[in-house]
Amino acid sequence: MDESPASDSLLARADIMLDRALYYTSALLLIMIAATVMYTVVARYVFNSAPLWAEDAPRVFFLWMTYLGIAVATRRGQNIRVTFFVEKMAPKPRFYLDMFMHFCVLAMMVTILWNVWPLIRINLAGTMLSTGWSNAVSWFPLPVGVALMLIYQSRQAIQSYRDYRAGRFHGESSGLNEAGGD
Repeated sequence: MDESPASDSLLARADIMLDRALYYTSALLLIMIAATVMYTVVARYVFNSAPLWAEDAPRVFFLWMTYLGIAVATRRGQNIRVTFFVEKMAPKPRFYLDMFMHFCVLAMMVTILWNVWPLIRINLAGTMLSTGWSNAVSWFPLPVGVALMLIYQSRQAIQSYRDYRAGRFHGESSGLNEAGGD
């Protein structure tokens, strides 16, 4: 297959659109959490009638918001790193340490993806009594978010390698094609 600039541009635009969709979905979920918690507090203390779903729905929203938000942070290179000692290293050892970090994170994500499926299968059979949703809805954000993080972390490792080979490596994971304006 021919990698044309048009297909690169299309993929870059799709990537930015996915980033923005994840970002705004996470923001919407945060608003939904706040609204449901406020509704629950008012219903409980003003009307003395808390809804049954008051604990389960915000928890599910929180899990989805967290894992989608972590994927956005991974894509943008905004995950937490302690760089005090790393910044004092020469480029070559810094590159090796950076690649080791990428591979450790990738191994952890593959392990999580491998081990979450039995938990989802077990929880598919049950339902939350308060919402009627499958118990697995609490587990689905994990493989979705981790799969996205796996893709983004792989891309960052490849970009680190390319930067090192081109003599541009400084060890900062600045993200992938920043989706500015957010």
